[in-house]
Amino acid sequence: MTITTERVLQSDPLKIADRCDQCGAQAFVRVVFGPSRDLLFCGHHYHRHEPTLVARHPYITVRDERHKINEKPSLSANAD
Repeated sequence: MTITTERVLQSDPLKIADRCDQCGAQAFVRVVFGPSRDLLFCGHHYHRHEPTLVARHPYITVRDERHKINEKPSLSANAD
């Protein structure tokens, strides 16, 4: 996989409102195929599809923020 560091640094960080294109969960990974083509993935779906994406699209740009998963617990996780 070729990760273009400059592109990743220039792209905006993912927000809570960004949702996985497959299941609607919070997105933690953005895969950019070109100037106007990208997919958003939750951690689970990116892990599942990463080998195929890498094999079929060697020049994608990936912004991987999975390290932020559970960084801030959700309100529901702290409900009494």
